[in-house]
Amino acid sequence: MISIAIPVYEMKNKDFFLERCLDSIRIQSYQDWEIVITEKGKMAKNTNEALKQSTGDLIKVLFMDDYFAHKDALKNIVESFTGNWLITGCDTNPHPYWTDDIITGNNKLGSPSCLTIKNGLGMYFDESMSWLLDCDFYKRMNDKYGIPTILDSVNVNIGIHDGQATNILTDKEKQNEHKYLYEKYPIK
Repeated sequence: MISIAIPVYEMKNKDFFLERCLDSIRIQSYQDWEIVITEKGKMAKNTNEALKQSTGDLIKVLFMDDYFAHKDALKNIVESFTGNWLITGCDTNPHPYWTDDIITGNNKLGSPSCLTIKNGLGMYFDESMSWLLDCDFYKRMNDKYGIPTILDSVNVNIGIHDGQATNILTDKEKQNEHKYLYEKYPIK
């Protein structure tokens, strides 16, 4: 079984986004799943809560404003999963790849909605982050488990809108996260 971890948070058109996300799950050809919806604080804390509540062998993160691109998306992800983590392509990044400078914000893997992990790894998002939390998480996953399995096909659509973290965080907040990452991972 795969858990689909959906952190929910307040945003404009919340009901529309969540319903679109859930509709994309209902039509999946792969049906051995559970949905775990959480609404516990800011983004990283909320996502971590969803990860902790997931009981499937695999955990697919899917932010509420994102959705599966087609009916075989979950099947493709499950059948392609090897190792400890997988990144799938999405409509905004159809050909993901690893970059060694990911801590600079050069994320070519994609949003956390492109992520599937093996349950039980004990890896969680840094709760002091909102914008570069995926870069930090991917760096730690790579350091511990190596480069992810990369599924070079579009299985997730990213809900682009003005309520995304990229659009609502101030430049100062973004700069602070860059500074935090540089302090956490000093350049050698």
